[in-house]
Amino acid sequence: MLSSLQRRAVRPEQRGAFTLIELLVVIAIIAILIALLVPAVQKVREAASRTQCVNNLKQIGIAFHNFHDANKEFPSNGWGWFWIGSPGMGALDDQPGGWLWSILPYVEQNDLVASVNITGANYIPAMQYLMSHPITIFNCPSRRNGGPYVAGGGPYNTVDGAGNLISVTVPANGLARTDYAVCTGNINNDQIGAGPATITIPQSGYFNGFNGVCFTGSRVKIVQIGEGTSNTVLVGEKQMCTQWYYNGQDPGDNECMYVGMDNDIGRTTFYPPAQDILVPPLPDAMHFGSCHPGGLNVLYCDGSVQWVELTISPAVWFQAGQISQ
Repeated sequence: MLSSLQRRAVRPEQRGAFTLIELLVVIAIIAILIALLVPAVQKVREAASRTQCVNNLKQIGIAFHNFHDANKEFPSNGWGWFWIGSPGMGALDDQPGGWLWSILPYVEQNDLVASVNITGANYIPAMQYLMSHPITIFNCPSRRNGGPYVAGGGPYNTVDGAGNLISVTVPANGLARTDYAVCTGNINNDQIGAGPATITIPQSGYFNGFNGVCFTGSRVKIVQIGEGTSNTVLVGEKQMCTQWYYNGQDPGDNECMYVGMDNDIGRTTFYPPAQDILVPPLPDAMHFGSCHPGGLNVLYCDGSVQWVELTISPAVWFQAGQISQ
């Protein structure tokens, strides 16, 4: 028979619970590991989003060039912020809608365009669906998807498939948005006004001093780009206020993305590109820019997409906005 001392000797040694100090050490180690891991994950995610943003702009560039092949010039930029894309008004400078409307058939959205090329009672609901329907390649995934988000503008004039002037109210679920803007030139202006009150094609935008690739009344051909297509900005990311991404309060992001010439869809190189602003208000709505750290993706007229540092020389950036001297 075993003595009590012998029984204690063969009994497995029991381990007590973690002490408070041990628990705190484990928690501290986990916190350090998380602190090291999160920035790495964020960098990988941003790199992937930036790559997708580049791909989006490349697809937009292909659309611009396919439009040029079909029409012998780049699209115009519409009539003003009271007008949106109109199926009954052609494809060139007689089109009230801006560049995003004009390239829809060239970004595999033929069915969407065909859905509003109608007349009668179904036209307004069909147009409202189009206005609220986001298009993936029109948005930078680092910032947001295409919505729809709360609207700050509207109603809008449009012309149906039979040439009738129609007023379309903003859809109840809001408006789709874009994170990209065409280059209107390098003057201290990137919009032209509300546009005409009737179906009257405005005079050429050249009379307003715009000297970029796309603006009201523009009929720019590749051969007119005297500064060189690889040096001239076509489309870039636009600067926004981070707190106004979704609420329609950003003055450069409050309209339908198929609106005519407006700072929602056009920017100027008069000002250097800038980072998205954290705290409102946005001082203006004329800068190109992005939420990417340190720079933005820019599509040039040759179809290439380049990373442009925010520290770019203002003189170089200014020059990149105009098609010729």
